[in-house]
Amino acid sequence: MGPTLGGLLIQSLSWHWIFFVNLPVGIVAVWMGMRYIPAFRPVGRQEFDYWGGVLLLISLLCFLLALTLGQDMGFTSGLILLLFAIWLVALVGFITVEWRTKEPMIDLRLFRNQLFSINLITGFLTFISIAGVFILIPFYLENVLGYNTSQVGLMLAVVPVGLGIMAPISGSLSDQFGARPITVIGLATLVIGYFAMSTLSESTGVLGYVLRLLPIGLGMGIFQSPNNSIIMGSAPRERTGIVSSLLSITRTLGQTSGIAIFGAIWAAQVIAFLGSVPTGGATAAPIAAQVVGLQGTFRISGVLVMLGLALSIWGVIQERRMVRVTAQT
Repeated sequence: MGPTLGGLLIQSLSWHWIFFVNLPVGIVAVWMGMRYIPAFRPVGRQEFDYWGGVLLLISLLCFLLALTLGQDMGFTSGLILLLFAIWLVALVGFITVEWRTKEPMIDLRLFRNQLFSINLITGFLTFISIAGVFILIPFYLENVLGYNTSQVGLMLAVVPVGLGIMAPISGSLSDQFGARPITVIGLATLVIGYFAMSTLSESTGVLGYVLRLLPIGLGMGIFQSPNNSIIMGSAPRERTGIVSSLLSITRTLGQTSGIAIFGAIWAAQVIAFLGSVPTGGATAAPIAAQVVGLQGTFRISGVLVMLGLALSIWGVIQERRMVRVTAQT
């Protein structure tokens, strides 16, 4: 619903309304959370990890600022390099504090579980890749195919529709066959979708576009629910809040990083095709150059998800090996 509603709001009113409509939704979500989510009371006295919180805040803030500002200022500018340096120092400091404190904000011991780490990494890779879809496809639909904003919003709905269809089905299948094999199927579907998107051209019609993009929505729907279930199930009950926050951070960082990374990759390929920086930037480049950049960027997305697929397959093998060892003992 988000892309479709966003396109209609921009076309009919203005981009400001995208933020206004989130206010009542957020208020209702907070009310429902306070009313229906059970409160788990901590046992004994708990102390807040202030140093960890401050260092994490500084680290995330500098990282996101560097990725956002770097798109305009260039990633080699002095300010951006300084922000990346502060991010790295704060991140190292955060990890050091979390290892030493008795009640850490993020229990790093969770990462000793290799299978937990694998699923968190594969989730991160998929969020990076899906951000590339939502940052690049609007330019393709508007600049190359000539659709207006509301039409672009409707055509972007292919991904959430596919995700919504498959998410409950994948949950049921993971209960029957195990979550890890289902995540492998989801990632394989995503790979097919990204490489299919790399064949988009100036003459692609609506049906061709939908058939290429739909596997990405279906793949995300197949992958996401069982992957989240594996991650949440890997943690002790008293650490579910921490694991939930890790999922949120993974999603936010993945999407933010993906926007910056794939925006930069696309622009670099457009410039490489032309041999110089076009006046007005990559979005003002000739259509042929934009299409070539789009195709190359989606091929890179496909390779990135293939890495996640390889990790997921390795996770399935490791899990089955652990089951056999447990059965023998």
